[in-house]
Amino acid sequence: MAYMALYRKYRPKSFDEVVGQEVAIRILKNQITSGRIGHAYLLTGIRGTGKTTIAKIFARAINCPNNQDGNPCNVCETCREIEQPGVMDIIEIDAASNRGVDEIRDIREKVKYPPTLGRYKVYIIDEVHMLTREAFNALLKTLEEPPAHVVFILATTEPNKLPMTILSRCQRFDIRPISQEAIVARMAEILEDLDVQVEPEALQFIAARGDHSMRDALSILDQVIDLREDGRPITYSQVLDFLGMADQQTIRQLIAHIAEQDAASALTLLKTLKARGRDAALILDQMIDAVHQALIVQTTGETAMAILGIGQDDYDALLATAQLTGGGQLFDIMDVLIDAKEKLKYNDVAEIVLEMTVLKLCTAQTIRAADPAPAVKRTVDTAPPRQPAIKPAPSPQPKVTPAAPQKPAAQTAAPAPEARPKQNAAAAPKAQAAPRQAKPAAAPKQGGADAQTLKKKMTAALKKKAPLDGKMFEKGRLIQKDADHFELCFFEDSGDRMACDRCTRSQAKLEKLAGSVAGRKVQLTIKSVKKNFSEMSLAEKTAAIVGNVPIVRK
Repeated sequence: MAYMALYRKYRPKSFDEVVGQEVAIRILKNQITSGRIGHAYLLTGIRGTGKTTIAKIFARAINCPNNQDGNPCNVCETCREIEQPGVMDIIEIDAASNRGVDEIRDIREKVKYPPTLGRYKVYIIDEVHMLTREAFNALLKTLEEPPAHVVFILATTEPNKLPMTILSRCQRFDIRPISQEAIVARMAEILEDLDVQVEPEALQFIAARGDHSMRDALSILDQVIDLREDGRPITYSQVLDFLGMADQQTIRQLIAHIAEQDAASALTLLKTLKARGRDAALILDQMIDAVHQALIVQTTGETAMAILGIGQDDYDALLATAQLTGGGQLFDIMDVLIDAKEKLKYNDVAEIVLEMTVLKLCTAQTIRAADPAPAVKRTVDTAPPRQPAIKPAPSPQPKVTPAAPQKPAAQTAAPAPEARPKQNAAAAPKAQAAPRQAKPAAAPKQGGADAQTLKKKMTAALKKKAPLDGKMFEKGRLIQKDADHFELCFFEDSGDRMACDRCTRSQAKLEKLAGSVAGRKVQLTIKSVKKNFSEMSLAEKTAAIVGNVPIVRK
């Protein structure tokens, strides 16, 4: 006989053997014993939690003439026949490969025929969310009013993709993720039956890798069993070597090096893990999980033991990791790790991404360790003072007023008063217009440096809180229009459209940050410039970079 996988060999035969679904099982058993059998059921939940298993048990139980407290007896002729493949009364359909309207029309033609073995003909449609819209429409009337001898059981991992017209016609049961403790207990029963010994720590790790899925955990256990040698127990280190992962203590040590800003020790530890054959992508996953657990411990205290399902030793280790970081530091680390996880979807250089992420985290912690407030205050204090608009002196006055030495900015910005005594009366109107021409020329000169400083500080502040927002903001060019009005410009042709859209959505937040950094109320406008920077003239490029005059736009 061919070898049968553990998740198939030890699939529950009755409701009492199903793990972790007590509420749904109790309702289904009560419906069977009371005879209140529905015509359509919907089972939802993550993969490997027992949706198809429950559907098969329910199909046997409602047809079994000797069901015991809602469970099929599994010994009568009906139960034995239903267990055989190809039975006409239990029809299993994979909607992922039979998703068209023709398959549903075939069901509509066959539901009118009565069952051959028991009382009910049961249609089990797995991954029902894969059906097309036309197929759903064809199923509606049959699902709502099927013949009395037909029961539909729909199973899906994505109920949000089902039309409301389908959902409203079914009794919905949410099949819950299985707890780690329940998975460990079930694996221990299976190992006892197989006469195989595995260290408890290894079982806990396998259950954690199963991620609340019994099938996933049993699939891993199916491979791990063959690691045994001469009847000796399978060890935790053997399981780690097989899966290409690091132990929890090493991952926590890596997080500690990051918290201590020790880039050299962190990279050395990564090199050691690489030499042991550990997978970089899995290490990144473990780091995310470790920071997640440390955050829960940091915020909930001893309640975290119940939330995470961990013991006192693990709690103490996570608490020590959490205490190395202060405030929102762990949240910043989590943001950077998740960004790195996203990068792995688009490249195959996991080791480099992991190393650069660790370096970035160490650098980010170094920046965070310094108090940014004094530096910002010093820079703002030393910035050129705000000047009121330059009021032109009346043309008959040949000399500068005595108040001029108290306004050094006005003296440097407008040299026109020294030239006015040389002008005759006929040139007086031109002399009066001169200050208006000097105003737009002087403001950008003073504001150009101010805009550059403001952008630098805003970029640094954004990168600390939200690195992605900081990168998008940095792509723009900040230009000062007047004393309290700035423009953030993006070039569409240079690929900055996404950055422009993201900054536009966060305009209110950016304007508030600009005001906080500048120490005054600031108006920030975000614009998209259609003209390509490479097509600009030299004067336009200079203006765009320095920010002394507005950028020419199409």
